[in-house]
Amino acid sequence: MYVRMTFFKLKEGKMQELRELYNKEVVSAHKGHKGIRFVHLLESLDKKDEGISITAWDTKADVEAYEKSGDYEKLVAKFKHMYTEEPLLKSYEVTASSEPILLRIF
Repeated sequence: MYVRMTFFKLKEGKMQELRELYNKEVVSAHKGHKGIRFVHLLESLDKKDEGISITAWDTKADVEAYEKSGDYEKLVAKFKHMYTEEPLLKSYEVTASSEPILLRIF
């Protein structure tokens, strides 16, 4: 499984607006992509204007297809007016988990 995490910082008071737009745009945009396991929005408990968007994918090929689609850039642009700085995207491979990793394709 592969995970992409976008770390972001918002202008003060924008989290509710981000949450609503995220549920409307981000969650629905991922439904059409092959291999998507989940889409989650994490809101910091310590810093109310920071968060992380997480997506999980079955295979590296699924992640690469999503990256080539251009959807990520389109979605980030919808939130641009809320950010205090450019969000930071990081990608990871899940190599250990409490959940069984049933499918691993290299």
